Amino acid sequence: MPLKETTIVDQREEIARLTLKGYAVTEVARMLGVSRPTVRLWRDRFTAEGRNGLEDRSHAPHSCPHRTSEEIERLVIEERKRWGWGSKKILRRLSDAYPELELPGRTTLDTMFARHGLSVRRRRLRPAGQTPFARRYPAKEPGDLNTLDHKGQFRMGNGQYCYALTMVDHISRYLLACQGLRSTSLEQAWPVIERVFLEHGSPRAVHSDNGPPFGAPGRGRISTLSVRLMKHGIQPVFSRPGRPQDNGAHERMHRTLKHETAYPPAHDLKSQQKKFDQFRQEFNHERPHEGIQMQRPAVLYKPGRRPYVAKVKPPEYDLGFEVRRVSPVGTIKWQNRAIFVGEALRGERIALEPTAERTLTLHFYGFIIGKLDEETGTLD
Repeated sequence: MPLKETTIVDQREEIARLTLKGYAVTEVARMLGVSRPTVRLWRDRFTAEGRNGLEDRSHAPHSCPHRTSEEIERLVIEERKRWGWGSKKILRRLSDAYPELELPGRTTLDTMFARHGLSVRRRRLRPAGQTPFARRYPAKEPGDLNTLDHKGQFRMGNGQYCYALTMVDHISRYLLACQGLRSTSLEQAWPVIERVFLEHGSPRAVHSDNGPPFGAPGRGRISTLSVRLMKHGIQPVFSRPGRPQDNGAHERMHRTLKHETAYPPAHDLKSQQKKFDQFRQEFNHERPHEGIQMQRPAVLYKPGRRPYVAKVKPPEYDLGFEVRRVSPVGTIKWQNRAIFVGEALRGERIALEPTAERTLTLHFYGFIIGKLDEETGTLD
């Protein structure tokens, strides 16, 4: 069942309504993980102006001459403790929420962090592997390209491992899914992937690395996931060998996800999923992103224009193509030769098109999956 998205205004309204129901400010702050001044701020604005008063900009005063440097530092430190973000993101949030303030520069904020013991060191990324369709996809608008990956597994409090499957819209950086699973199997991953397609539309391409279940772990060039994507009209795209930067934005998101949800991990998968859901809400609606000019993903994101149809139709090939059904061992017959095309294609119908002297182009649905040299019987 799709998770219901909540906005920052919804969260602020919840803070205000809890106080109006009689909960103490301290109790609300502890329940929702915010500061007591934050609780008082949204309680008072909601009481005076209703839901409209909870918007970031709508009712901010145009001047605030009494604001002191100590108060600005308190705001900065509260933001740092709440979100753990760097100075650039915190400056953007504060400038949106308090446009009347004369905020200091990033160097001053970094000095404040150090003074309060809130500076951190960053870890370096590690490279990924290889697979077919090793090329980048030129996405132009939200909904064109989804990136897909498993964050490295980690052990939860009960001793079991959690495998987080994540999907991101490449253009807007919108985190479409962050689902804790018990393995990296396609059987567990596909329902999450298909749920995203049903809810957000069918992308034109999906980019992943070469790990299971995305790449082809054994003989052949095409994985089972690649076959499923192509049958739905979606281009599989993979990172080039030794080039993790091909999916760099997704890798960077994983670093933040790990830091904020796995240190420490929750006790079990249900509790861990709550941490993932909270991170997804913050990542999409609260956190400014450098890769999109300090915008928030929810502002830029739009669903894909192509609706996803779960039922797959048989492939249709042009007249003049030679159609072959792939055998149970992943081969086709051509000129009395058994040509191996991939175990993942077992039972599927593919087409061969003469495109050059002694060369055939192999098609599967609307995609080219290889070139066959008739003389040598090799597939490139």
